[in-house]
Amino acid sequence: MKKFSLNEETLRFILDFEKNVPGGAVFTNTDLVERFKQSTFHHKEFETYIPTAINKAIWYAIKRSDNWNMKRGAYQKRKYSSSGTKPTVPAFEAEINVPVRNKETSSSAFNREEYIRHLSKNLFEVLMLKRDISDDFLRKYHLSSKGIGDDLYFLTESYFRQKGLYKGKHSMSDYITPNAKKAIESGNISKNLIYMIPKNLYIKQISEIILAGQLTEEFIYELLIKYYFVCTVTKEEDNNLPSIKMAKDWDGVNPFFRYEKAGIHFVSNRKENVE
Repeated sequence: MKKFSLNEETLRFILDFEKNVPGGAVFTNTDLVERFKQSTFHHKEFETYIPTAINKAIWYAIKRSDNWNMKRGAYQKRKYSSSGTKPTVPAFEAEINVPVRNKETSSSAFNREEYIRHLSKNLFEVLMLKRDISDDFLRKYHLSSKGIGDDLYFLTESYFRQKGLYKGKHSMSDYITPNAKKAIESGNISKNLIYMIPKNLYIKQISEIILAGQLTEEFIYELLIKYYFVCTVTKEEDNNLPSIKMAKDWDGVNPFFRYEKAGIHFVSNRKENVE
């Protein structure tokens, strides 16, 4: 079996990844670790390494690339002049702050109606394409809860990046628990936080109706506007949540029922612009 060097594979990943990253873009170490794990540069043997091995290797790869400014676990792609020379002052721009601390200045541009319309329109388009995949096995995967859930996550990230609101995965949460907020403020993100999406409330319905040939954009919108809320919790809080399914006494409306039943309190993670 071929052996791979983690340091060399993460460097190859970064050099390939940065080709399509515009100058000024910011990613946390956690962002890049997750992307690396989903890439072809990640190999199964790396899963046997110590938990922090990939985090450290990503940091080292960013340093070796010499195309990024580095600050407290976040990396900003350098902006080059038309001549291709590197900037003389390799410093983060003043407005960039990571990890995100739920600043109202950046989140004030969020509008839930616009956001859900973005998700509904694009998810409908991509599912229509996937419905026509000829290979049965591949089509079944892409129209499964896992496949549709992945599409929703990347469409969510796409919206936040387009709006300039993306400051790491947990900045996309609608709600956050006080304990999770403390973890972010202390910089203790990668090991202790869970990005909770109650997929079982709606994705199975989307999967079933598209296979029946009856899916519409408005159907997706009605489900997402009602149920698509994301909450960041700690791992300890996640362990206290009852099952991944709603209990029999659920009213069929409240998407936060599991949290409330477990006594988990949360607050808004953004200030919505309703104008």
